[in-house]
Amino acid sequence: MSLILGILLTAAAAIAGTLLCPSPPSSNRHRVPGLALALAAGLALALAGRPAEAGDLLQGRATVVDGSTLVVGGVPVTLSGIVAPAAKTTCWDAHEAPYTCGRRAAAELTAHIGTEGLTCERSGPADDRSAVAVCRMGAEDLGDWMIARGYAVPTSDAPASYKKAADRAWGQRVGLWAGIFEDPTSWRQAAR
Repeated sequence: MSLILGILLTAAAAIAGTLLCPSPPSSNRHRVPGLALALAAGLALALAGRPAEAGDLLQGRATVVDGSTLVVGGVPVTLSGIVAPAAKTTCWDAHEAPYTCGRRAAAELTAHIGTEGLTCERSGPADDRSAVAVCRMGAEDLGDWMIARGYAVPTSDAPASYKKAADRAWGQRVGLWAGIFEDPTSWRQAAR
């Protein structure tokens, strides 16, 4: 919306300037190049100053911060629709032995991504310092992958496919579901 508004305002200013300040009759100058230059400058300014929006893409190699946070192209990206345990969270395996499930979730995501490039589509308004996005490695949705492997749980507003993946992970007792864990959503809300 801000892009369209910027273009319209620039065009209006250029047209007003051309009509209100005409060239003298003896001048051989053409108004069209000036108008085109003004429009191009306005477009460049509008594009440079527009905020990030849903649907914008971030692409590149990722660095995993934790099971639901990556850094792509220098921008921290929270995977949309999932919550993974924080790095220091302790869970218990099937034999009731404690382990840091947050670190394991991050390690599994790191190993899965390797050196592959990602494409992350912003799923909500954000600034250039952070984003909430659906990230894909090829056609594979990383949020869905994390949930299906039992390393994360879906948020309440997650897509139905994420909830089905969580049901399958629970049924197969994989990842977090193989033992005892506190719901990461509750843990993160308590930490705030």
